[in-house]
Amino acid sequence: MHKFSFQKLNEKDLPLLFAWFKEPHVQKWWPTPEKDKLLEKFLQRIRSKDVFGYIVLLNNIPIGYIQYYYIDRNNKNAGSWLLPLPKMTIGIDQFIGDPEYIGKGYGTLLIKEFIYMLKEIESTVTTIIVDPDSENLAAIRCYEKVGFTSLGIYDVLGGRHLLMKYDI
Repeated sequence: MHKFSFQKLNEKDLPLLFAWFKEPHVQKWWPTPEKDKLLEKFLQRIRSKDVFGYIVLLNNIPIGYIQYYYIDRNNKNAGSWLLPLPKMTIGIDQFIGDPEYIGKGYGTLLIKEFIYMLKEIESTVTTIIVDPDSENLAAIRCYEKVGFTSLGIYDVLGGRHLLMKYDI
């Protein structure tokens, strides 16, 4: 039996995050900042009132990172301006950092579990969006298995992204 839990990100997790960002399967889809910039970025997230980061644990073993955030409707790079979304829409981003857990279906399971947790801690949320790179077919299939539907492709500085939504 697989049991996922989510531990709020804190400063002691940053070396592990940095190691995961150096993994080839993470670097391919996530921009990898230099260590000092990474630490600064995640320290800001830890203290943010708009972004909430978690270490993903599988049977108490850290395997990845997941975050949710309140949508900035003024940020053209966020994709939320493409079409009207309900006011209580949040976004999520995640990756499995430990290569031992890639390609085994854990991504779908952990996202489902995270959504279940989100319903408890953010009870007014009605919609969740994700925006994987349009060429990241494994991520797109994972989101479709969870129940996300495609809203369209948009271009942003880092490339083309597929905006997808999940209605709670």
